[in-house]
Amino acid sequence: MRGVQIFSGTSHPLLTETVCERLGTSPARVDLGKFSNGETNVNVGVSVRNQDVYIIQSGSKKINDSVMELLIMISACKGGSAKSITAVMPYGS
Repeated sequence: MRGVQIFSGTSHPLLTETVCERLGTSPARVDLGKFSNGETNVNVGVSVRNQDVYIIQSGSKKINDSVMELLIMISACKGGSAKSITAVMPYGS
């Protein structure tokens, strides 16, 4: 799929793998982690310039962490000049 990047949050990577498999693509590279003080660290590993970005992040037991990670990923993609950013956030773990 040209012009599209699909990212996975840490809440449900299997869901992203399944979606990408159905679409005939693979998830875009992103490094997710925590700094030593517990804050969320996101490093987008591909260019998103002029790309349509989809971020799949389900609600989970750690909903605050999931939402914060999603927002930081959105901010990183916006800073990377993504054409559009769509958050896909189904409820579940």
